[in-house]
Amino acid sequence: MYPPLEFSTAVAGIAREKYAEWGLFQPDIPGSCLEQRYTDDASEFVDVGGARVHYRDEGPRDGPTLLALHGVYSSLHTWDGWVDALDDVRVVRLDLPGFGLTGPNEKREYSLSYYVDFLDAFCETLGLDEVTLAGNSLGGAIGWRFAVTHPERVQKLLLLDAGRQQLLPPEAEWVVSPGFDVVPRYVTPRATTRAILKDAYGDTDKLTRDTVRRYHDLLLRTGNRRAVIKLAQNATPAPFEPTAVSCPTLVQWGEEDDWLPPSLGEQFAEEIPDATLRTYPGVGHVPMEEAPVPTARDAAAFLD
Repeated sequence: MYPPLEFSTAVAGIAREKYAEWGLFQPDIPGSCLEQRYTDDASEFVDVGGARVHYRDEGPRDGPTLLALHGVYSSLHTWDGWVDALDDVRVVRLDLPGFGLTGPNEKREYSLSYYVDFLDAFCETLGLDEVTLAGNSLGGAIGWRFAVTHPERVQKLLLLDAGRQQLLPPEAEWVVSPGFDVVPRYVTPRATTRAILKDAYGDTDKLTRDTVRRYHDLLLRTGNRRAVIKLAQNATPAPFEPTAVSCPTLVQWGEEDDWLPPSLGEQFAEEIPDATLRTYPGVGHVPMEEAPVPTARDAAAFLD
């Protein structure tokens, strides 16, 4: 006698979850499968420079426009808390090429200079003439470069634990070494993602199971792991410094950020001519995700 179908299905589901958590070899997940889980009614797709870009455009059209850029390993979902809190702001957020549901671009090209050019094309496609630009981690590294090279588009700038040149956490930099870079293309169990996120959060009690699953699932989207590796390998210094940022800037930093310590936030605030610094006790590398209410409140005051 065979076990009931419901029992067999439940056992298979448990086995899949256990393998996702601990299994070393993690196959790619097609984007079409992930779209069923991680899109909603606000999700849209647009072709920009050989990339099918997943984005969401929410909030009143007569309010200020906030263009939000996520960090490495992440996606537009990291700004969910800000969208909920900023009722009077139009928030446009996107999955950068090589991340989230956007996935790889046609040329498999990933560098900070590429993302600056891509972002200009994205703004042109959506008709975003002037925006307040917010960027976390990698998104911040792109953001301040974009503000320098396209000052006509950026009215104000928010830098949340923003990168300068470093794009991976210190513990992960070995993966781009010759001979080792093949490992993270395939050996990425969910337990590793969980450990990385615990290191990124100041208060790990705020890190939910669903958040870990989302990060891990979207990392496994076909082409994304290769993109992260190539981006890290292509990291090069900018031909200019943050001192060239000419717009008003709010620097927001988690005081428990071990990846990019608060001293870097202080450095940004000192170098950018018109900058203000806000720090958040008990908060790590992704303050808008870990502490959306106080960070969004400060952002709203800055926008006003």
